[in-house]
Formats: sequence, structure tokens, C-alpha cells
Amino acid sequence: MIKKWYSRGFILFFLFLSGCWDSSEINEMAIELAWGIDKASDKKVMISAQAIIPSKLGGGQNNGASGGSNGKPFFVATGNGMNTLDAVQRMQTKLSRQVFRGHRRVIVIGEAMARQGIKEVFDTYTRDPNLKLRTDIFVVKGDTAKNFLQVSYPLENIPGLGASGEFTQMGSPAEMGMLNFLLSATSAGASPTLPAIAIATNSSLQNEEDQDDRPKSGREGFRIDGSAVFNKDLKLEGYLNLKEDQAVRWVMGNLKELTVTATVPDEKGNVSMNVYKVSSKIQPVLQSDKLRIYITLAGQGAIRENNTRLDLTRTENVKLLQSALNKDAEERVRQTIAKVQQNYGADIFGFSDVIRRKNLPLWKSVKNNWEEEFREAEISVTAKIKVRRIGVTGPSLHLNPHETEK
Repeated sequence: MIKKWYSRGFILFFLFLSGCWDSSEINEMAIELAWGIDKASDKKVMISAQAIIPSKLGGGQNNGASGGSNGKPFFVATGNGMNTLDAVQRMQTKLSRQVFRGHRRVIVIGEAMARQGIKEVFDTYTRDPNLKLRTDIFVVKGDTAKNFLQVSYPLENIPGLGASGEFTQMGSPAEMGMLNFLLSATSAGASPTLPAIAIATNSSLQNEEDQDDRPKSGREGFRIDGSAVFNKDLKLEGYLNLKEDQAVRWVMGNLKELTVTATVPDEKGNVSMNVYKVSSKIQPVLQSDKLRIYITLAGQGAIRENNTRLDLTRTENVKLLQSALNKDAEERVRQTIAKVQQNYGADIFGFSDVIRRKNLPLWKSVKNNWEEEFREAEISVTAKIKVRRIGVTGPSLHLNPHETEK
């Protein structure tokens, strides 16, 4: 009896070891890399998925080099529903393969959906145990997520990945969009922002240079176009441009590096500096029943372009450039803070979280009327950028010796 029991036990054991009989093979799945959320008619939600076509990736004969829309190594599937999961199920019925979301890198939100509010549609993401906090999220400025996902990108086979790459090139920590968004959205006083991205043929691009770079025909390419400001109800309030977005992320300590350019007083030229080891310090205080917030910006780096007559081998000239760069940084950040206070009244800088950590009694006294307190707060900015290197030359090489200002 004992031998028979052991025999049956081993048979069952080996049956369980033989593999997952109901698992899906990789060639039976549609691998999704980017995801779109749009407002649909009748208060419905449109979900779009950008999935790869493996046979058209790499150097195979069926590569996208064949040209035309049929040559793209990706496709976009869509579905409408009463909520996100309903839309996903409707989308899935249009596909012969199960959509696999384990490699999702990017989520894009159409502007109409962002203005309506995304609090409800994000419920499913917060409940999902497989949620990837390192996913990047973008708002499509002046367009839909579906249109964005259908756009080609010159440098990437899968266009959705180009959005994350562009955002990283701007000095932002990579793939932290979902985590930062959820932290701000669940904060007692802070409001979230998301990077805004514009399709290259869209008229919302900021300046003439951007307009000149766009393709003359077709919808190809996109670029980061500042940031989208949300209120506490997670509804889009408006946008900040690229310089303003950079200033916000500097104040928040959410920046790895940046380039600062400034004109120098009493000089005809300008100077540019690459700044690294970027940081900020925020100190809130209550003085005469008035909330005051002192911000200290710090960084160090190297002079990369000097179009002045100053010889940078002399310490006093370096200090002169350093002073000009600090004043430019201070003014840029002050103007950005003033714009957010006046136009949006949304604490996208996370000042409320700082006050709660550093001075809990102060936070308790202002939290019930925080939006008004934020609008009326007096905020001062001090920059302490240090020039650590001046490059391999002192004066500019295009100047004659008698033109150099010692």
C-alpha cells in the first residue's frame, strides 16, 4: 500500500512539474508597448494600444523598410466602453491574440480626456497589482492619444518609446512618471503635472523653429512641449512651456542636469553653462501671519560657451559670469512660480508636502484653505550655481589679444 501511495504521489508530482499547460506562448500574444486614453462620445472612454509586429522588427525581410503604412512595425487597436476595462474587453474582441501588457512603457492621455478629468479612469491602474510605477505618462497637447500612437517617429521603430527618450534627454529622471503622478495626486495639498507632447504637424507647437522643423506632409514625429498642469480633481488646467517646466522640476528636485544661458551686464555677448548636481532646498516660515517660502537652488558645472570678451582664467571674470547665470536662473523660476500662483492656483511644486514634513503645526493651520494660502504666499528664490570648470581655453579664440577683457 505504501509503495502504491508513493507511486501515485510521484506521478502527480511529475504531472505538476511538466509545465503550465494553460500558459500562452510568446507567438500567441500581442505585445503592447504604449497605451492611450481618450474621451469618447456618450461619456465613454476610448482605449488605444500600440503593439509591435515582430516580423517587421529587426533585419528580417519583412522589415518596415518596405515603406508605407503597411511597413510599420506596429499597429494600433482601439475600443470604446463605459470605463477602461469595458473598453479593453471590446478592443480585445477585435484581435486574434491576447494583449500582453507586461512591457508597457508609455501611457498617453488625449487633451479632451485630460480636461474632462482622469480621476475615474485611473482607478483601474491603482488597483492593478501588476502596475509598473516606472511607466511614463504624457498628455497629448491639442490632439488625441489615438492620433499620437499612429504617428511615425524617425529614430524609433516603436514611436511610443521615442516619447520617453525625448523626456530623458531633457534632464529628467527616466521612467518615473507614474510614481510621481500618483504621489502628487494623493497628496493632501500638492497638484500633479505631466509632460505635454505635441504631434509635429500640430499648430500648438510653441515657436517658429518648431514649426519650420515639422514635416511638410503627413503626420510624422512629435516633441515634448512643456508640461500639463492638473488641479486636485485631476482635471487639466493649462500648460507650461519648456523653460517653465524645467524651472518647476528644479524647484521640486526632479532634475538631473540643465543648461543655463545668460547675458552678462555691460557685455555684448552671452554665456552658457552645463549644470549638474542640481538640487533645491525649500524652507517655509510664518512671519507676521504671512506664509513665506524661501527657495535655494544649487548646482555646479562647466562653462560650455563664452561669447563675451572676458578672460575666464581670471577669477573675478568667472565670478561675474557666475553672478549673471544665478540672476537669470532666479528670475526664470520667480516668473514661473508667479504664473502658476496667478493663473492656476495649483501647488505643483509640492510646497504643502514640505510644510507638512518640516512644520506640522504650520500645515494644520493652513491646510483647510491651502489653495488661497498658496496663491498669497510670498516666495523668494536664491540661486547658488558654482562654476567648476571653464573648458580648455580662457578667452574666446575668435578674439584678438587686444580685444580680450582682462
